[in-house]
Amino acid sequence: MMNRSLLMVVVLGSGLAFAQGTPAKKGASAKDTAPEAAAPAQEKKKAEPVRPPPPDVTRLPFTPDSIREVMQYHSRDVQECYEELLAAKGNKVEEGRIMTTFTISPDGFVRNAKVVKNGTTIKDARLHECVVNVLSGINFPSPPDGREYPIEYPFNLKAIK
Repeated sequence: MMNRSLLMVVVLGSGLAFAQGTPAKKGASAKDTAPEAAAPAQEKKKAEPVRPPPPDVTRLPFTPDSIREVMQYHSRDVQECYEELLAAKGNKVEEGRIMTTFTISPDGFVRNAKVVKNGTTIKDARLHECVVNVLSGINFPSPPDGREYPIEYPFNLKAIK
């Protein structure tokens, strides 16, 4: 129901832009042409902030700080895996930790991503698979020495309220 009303606001918003005589840019959305028309939808549900682009790994040095920066950016994707689990199983899911290991290859790609039992408190195969898929798609700055680097990284997960 929420999606339908949001769609109606977008359609009405684009109509308002034309009715006011504002020239609509090619490819512009209703939000671009008539921001005041989109305001009622934001009152009902907070608009999600636009996600910034991922860190530019081609310009970052290979340091613990840059690895942490890349992981913090992608931790949002891991949280989404957890939120999907909550949506499917409701209150039966506990907060907890997922301990992961992976290797950063000489070209900055992730290899051998996995969830390890030791240190992991949330035991759900679908969640683990989702987390591994997120990790497998991450790119890091390339190590300057051309070596592989094994990484252990914990994710502390809880419901966002």
